[in-house]
Amino acid sequence: MFEIKALDSKYWKNYELLFSYDTDGYYSFEIHNWDFKLVFHPYPTVAHKTFTDHLFGEWLENPIAFGAFYHNRLIGVVEGSLESWNNRFRIANLLVWDDFRNQGIGKTLIQKAEEAAKNSNARMLVLETQTCNRKAVDFYLAMGFRPIGFDLFCYTNSDPDSGEVRLEMAKPLI
Repeated sequence: MFEIKALDSKYWKNYELLFSYDTDGYYSFEIHNWDFKLVFHPYPTVAHKTFTDHLFGEWLENPIAFGAFYHNRLIGVVEGSLESWNNRFRIANLLVWDDFRNQGIGKTLIQKAEEAAKNSNARMLVLETQTCNRKAVDFYLAMGFRPIGFDLFCYTNSDPDSGEVRLEMAKPLI
């Protein structure tokens, strides 16, 4: 069993998170009027993706983070911050270590972020993922998030060609 604890920024600031996942395809968009839906496209072979981030980044207004611990070992994190200009709570990072995935930890961390968002009177949760991170997109959809926008050239000038487009998702709270 795991337990969730608040992470103190004095200790955890700049803690490096290594994101790693395998993906069998990517989502593209079909746009109709003011709505769009995701359409899955398989890759010929499974692709492996990695990137890093750090906890308590300077770009977040007032970040809070929670860790999932198993026998005092950190096995997952969620980090977020209220965006005061539009009253949305942005989940900046959600990561569960590979060996501990598919055990309900991600769901519990999302619920903890939702609780923090409600406590800050946010109107919705928002987050970013990549259209090629199929497991993450499917997980967020199952958690009640829905696509709200995308940025075709957020990461590089060839994001659509590589199928790695920034996808914004949200879950209304009010």
